[in-house]
Amino acid sequence: MIAAFTLLLAVTVDPRPALVELQLRNKPKEALALTQREIEDHPEAARRMGLDYLRGHLLQKLGDPAASQAFGAALVNTPDLALYSRYRMALEQEEKDHPEVAAGLVASVVAGHPGAPLAGDAVRLFTRALSQGADCRLLGGIFPERLATPLRRSILLAMADCALRRDQRELARNLLVKILVENRQDEPGRDAAERLVGLISDQEQGRAPMLLGLTFHLHQELARAQMLLRRALGRGDALSQEDTRETLYIQANTQLAQQSYGPAAVLFGEVAQGARSLRERARALYQQGRSYELMGQWMPAAALSFRAAYAADPSGEWSAPALLSALRLEWRSGNEASAATLFYILAARPEWNATLLRAGLFMAASDIVRGRNDRAHDWVDRILPASPDDRIELAYWRGRLAELDKDSAGAIRFYLEALRGDPYHPLARMARARLAAEPLERLAAQQGRRLAASSRPQDLYSAWLLLGDHDEPAQLALRRLRQSLSTDRATAPYMKLAEVPIPRWPLWQKPLLRPEDKLLALGLWHEGAPAVRDQFPASDPSLSLTGSLFLARNGETARSIQLAEILRRRAPGRVPLELQPRVLHVALYPFPYRDLLLAQGRLRGVDPSLLAAVIREESLFDPNALAPNAARGLFQFNLPAARRVAALIALPVAPDDLYRPETSAALGATALAALLRLFNDGNEGSDAMAVAAFNAGEPQAMLWRTYCYSPGHLDEYFTKMGSDATRAYLRRVLTSRAHYEELY
Repeated sequence: MIAAFTLLLAVTVDPRPALVELQLRNKPKEALALTQREIEDHPEAARRMGLDYLRGHLLQKLGDPAASQAFGAALVNTPDLALYSRYRMALEQEEKDHPEVAAGLVASVVAGHPGAPLAGDAVRLFTRALSQGADCRLLGGIFPERLATPLRRSILLAMADCALRRDQRELARNLLVKILVENRQDEPGRDAAERLVGLISDQEQGRAPMLLGLTFHLHQELARAQMLLRRALGRGDALSQEDTRETLYIQANTQLAQQSYGPAAVLFGEVAQGARSLRERARALYQQGRSYELMGQWMPAAALSFRAAYAADPSGEWSAPALLSALRLEWRSGNEASAATLFYILAARPEWNATLLRAGLFMAASDIVRGRNDRAHDWVDRILPASPDDRIELAYWRGRLAELDKDSAGAIRFYLEALRGDPYHPLARMARARLAAEPLERLAAQQGRRLAASSRPQDLYSAWLLLGDHDEPAQLALRRLRQSLSTDRATAPYMKLAEVPIPRWPLWQKPLLRPEDKLLALGLWHEGAPAVRDQFPASDPSLSLTGSLFLARNGETARSIQLAEILRRRAPGRVPLELQPRVLHVALYPFPYRDLLLAQGRLRGVDPSLLAAVIREESLFDPNALAPNAARGLFQFNLPAARRVAALIALPVAPDDLYRPETSAALGATALAALLRLFNDGNEGSDAMAVAAFNAGEPQAMLWRTYCYSPGHLDEYFTKMGSDATRAYLRRVLTSRAHYEELY
């Protein structure tokens, strides 16, 4: 069959490159005319290529009711596209307000092909149709256990809804409880909780209120969570001892999230007293310490709780974080000798190296910003970086320390190390600013000119970093570096990245065995997206870049960025990103919804580059993104947070509104504008604190500011943030922002 198809294409002109080009140029009428002509002139080849399906797609795009007939023809003529044909016919019926027909068409896709790439879209359409009144008996042919976990949970939720429609309340309750027992964090979990609330009485205690309270806590509906958790604990024998302890712990966490720090601390103390394991006790005491810390009772209350958490389980998972937390409070309270003792306890355990790094940088940064170079060396000399980001951060502070030591050559060397790590990293950008100011500017320029005379690529790159774009020796060094990298077999493909023209894609010479490959060759990038990595492999850099660009042009921005990131990681380390063609930078940092973000930026007073950077981090510009905690849309708001922000601008918000780019952008810009006003003190760290608060919450971001001796400065704040996850988030957002400012 494959040989016959290849021979058939050899004697006819393959229409698919032209069809892809016409769709790219947004000419659906011309593409439809060519498709129909090929179906009439070369019916056998057209059937094998799936042109009936493409005809249906184009007719649907043009609003022509004949689309269903075309998809029906594809169902018969191109059997390997049957699943997709049924799905598109079902979509047509949904748009015509015929949910029962839509469900019937798509049920066979869900039941018969649970592992297909189309399964997710099919399940979502099927459950929508059921919610709109389709026949629940269609669920009888579906076996949820065959589906991937998120899809299986959606089907279980639909089964519960159908049980409610038939007034089978006990069956519905059992299904909803099953969903919550398995996972309370995702959207089906939250939806199950909403339904279960209506099935329990106001007096019910025990397990069902417990499950509901735990679920609403995870989804930040804190008042509801607190009420239900109290009900769960209402009768002493309503829960097992294990469930009682866990419910108390979550109740305390809910108090903490509501900023009721005193009651939270008391509850965590009760949990610690009733703990049945060392780990449980250490965890509760650590959270008690956090409650006291956020309340401002650092000494002795918070520090004692953190020390008690360490003492409760000295080798457990909470021991190193507890020591670090106690160290920070002791140091900032003036008990520097006590803090140093805790530092040496951390240093005694090699497995705590990552925590020791944070402790050493905390104390070194504290000494350096206060001009104390007498002991800062002790801290930085004892820590070892474990990641590229750690190395950049340590190099920056070593540079600051060298400046205090009046060692200009050392400062230049360390700042240059930070720049070579990633010139867009926020601390590398601060290093560049220090190199461009006296007393280092003149010496850095001299060092740059010496390096520019070298023949080593690394020296030429360093010269360019030190001298910038406008210095003549730097320009010469840059040309020599580009020439060297462009003639190296390993690096040349990345220096010469360029879009591969459509007629030269290997796709046209291959037998396409999977439906997704065939759809991709028809220019259908949404349906064909799962095949892009295989057909545009990273082993061919320019071809891979082309796949990324075409995904972006067809609205698949998240997949486009993911493919571009793979390409970036495959490049040899000696090829700096900033020397690679601009087209790769655009693929890595696209700017969809630009007009929307520019408008919201002007309206709310927020830099559009910052808005784009936050969206890239939150959702990769996917308006339909859904996180495990049911955060939705471009800015990944959960419903309670969205409604708090929406109240500031009198914007009504329902759950599905969060998937609308206009709504999400308005909420994100409003939230960031409020945080920027809150943290604005005229220093370069203000934006960073606002971004940190967007990720970790205002109280936490404010607490980290109190750790600093120069509270408005980015470098000290960045290093002293108490969450590794939020520090990484902030680094990615600020790095992306730098790219957006440079590109657009």
